[in-house]
Amino acid sequence: MTTLAKIDNSAVLAEFTGGSITDVAMMIGIGLVKDSDAVFFQYLGEEQPAQALSYPSGKPVTRMANVRLNGIEVVDGIGEFASTKLNLFLESSAGTIVMLTSGLQTIWSQCVITGLMGLVGDGKLDSAICLDTWKGTSKMRPCFAAIRCGDDKMTDQLTYDTLADARSDRNKEKTVELMRDYVGMIKGALTGGPVEETVVTVDEAAAELF
Repeated sequence: MTTLAKIDNSAVLAEFTGGSITDVAMMIGIGLVKDSDAVFFQYLGEEQPAQALSYPSGKPVTRMANVRLNGIEVVDGIGEFASTKLNLFLESSAGTIVMLTSGLQTIWSQCVITGLMGLVGDGKLDSAICLDTWKGTSKMRPCFAAIRCGDDKMTDQLTYDTLADARSDRNKEKTVELMRDYVGMIKGALTGGPVEETVVTVDEAAAELF
């Protein structure tokens, strides 16, 4: 069950960007406000709007540095519109885990999956990575992402090509099918076991926050 915790926002940001150690968790949405330059938004609870994550200078946080993949899942039927989401669990060097969540079909999610499949192909899925996120310049300002392992940008050409073909065909069903398959592959490689379908329960208050 996914629960929301009261957290020290600045402490968590410091940890994930190279600062002090803290022992809290954070749920983060991607690109929730189109007109904002921010890309990461912290969910604060049912009664409060999500808060843009930024440095004390006001500059938006765009990188999750020195983290490892802790888990990945697809969750269906979330919120008022019964959305399908990609949930990505990242663990800091101190062991704190944050969950990043975005629509399964979004460009951001497809970028993340392409990068993770690159890690799988190179046998580096358990390596420390940096996750960079930025906004595009088109009217809808979609979020993009890149995964780097050391100095190398991780990608998988087959994953990139198949998702690009599905987008060009405007085939949403195919995109969803591909994304589910890739998440299953990544999860299997991460756990070292057979791929199993996971049923995730989210309490009613948290469900509306995705």
